[in-house]
Amino acid sequence: MELKPYQQQVINDLDKFLEYVNTYQDSAKAYNQFWEDKVGKYQVKLDGSYSGMKPYKNNIPGATHIAIKVPTAGGKTFIACNALSSIFKSFDASKPKAVVWLVPWSNLLQQTVGHLSNPTHPYREKLNALFGNRVEVLEKEQLLQGAGFNPTSVQEQLNIFVFNFSSIRINSRKKDDRKVYEQNGALEQFRGFVDNDPCY
Repeated sequence: MELKPYQQQVINDLDKFLEYVNTYQDSAKAYNQFWEDKVGKYQVKLDGSYSGMKPYKNNIPGATHIAIKVPTAGGKTFIACNALSSIFKSFDASKPKAVVWLVPWSNLLQQTVGHLSNPTHPYREKLNALFGNRVEVLEKEQLLQGAGFNPTSVQEQLNIFVFNFSSIRINSRKKDDRKVYEQNGALEQFRGFVDNDPCY
């Protein structure tokens, strides 16, 4: 399965934006300059309308964030699979390759895990092609048990953690959802890995 022309344009724009991020080393400057170069300077008109793209909102301090919008059934998941390659190619190759893939509803969780894990599904085929068959898809339970997940794996392969939003809510009423915040000896092997990384 290959990208359709409009999907490829999304990836091309992402690649270009990531070049701006690497050039400016500042998400807001990169975003604002990218859009100014692409569609012109942001200006509010007297009637309240505007031209250009609204300035970057730093909703997630310390992390570059973007949104990719395509119509319903426009292939967002397939675009996301391809976008992972663009993102990891644009940054230091020695950085851990870990992705939190969030889905809004529990019923989509198993479907997403199934598609990303099935070696004959187009999404997994694309991930395998982009990451040299070095991809691991983990659910919360596997992750909490440390199954197939260790400091070496995040250096040598792409790790995708598939959660639904309730899995990471601190104030969830479900005891099982709060397990992600419990102390976990299975992940003790990451202590030195995290302690030595200035990002943590």
